[in-house]
Amino acid sequence: MVQDSGNTKRKEIRIQIPIFFKLMISMLFVATIPIFLLGIVSMGGTASITASLGLQTTIILLTVVTLAIVLMWSFFLASSITSPIVRLSNIAQHMSQGEIKTAEIDVMSNDEIGELVTSFNKLINTYRILDTLAKDDTGHKEV
Repeated sequence: MVQDSGNTKRKEIRIQIPIFFKLMISMLFVATIPIFLLGIVSMGGTASITASLGLQTTIILLTVVTLAIVLMWSFFLASSITSPIVRLSNIAQHMSQGEIKTAEIDVMSNDEIGELVTSFNKLINTYRILDTLAKDDTGHKEV
């Protein structure tokens, strides 16, 4: 993608990663957290923690930390997928009621949702053109 700002041109390289692969990488990342923590425990890296808290408390603490990381990552991933879709839904609802004042939506990702946003922006522009032509056509007939 080339952006022109005055006389300078800047090339941006964007790699398209499908949502499926983002989810797979996320799941593999989440799956490695308990393995990593168990490795630390088995190597004795938590000897001082285990000595002061006890083995059961240490395991519970590691489980709670793992769950907190998984929940935060899941929330981030879910919101990054659903947020643009909710915005598209709201704009589509306004357009169905005849409101086309909405500006184009910023494309924040380079995946399937980004493609959907780009197509939706084209739809909005086409709708605006057709609406303008229809208003001009009715304006000529009334004169």
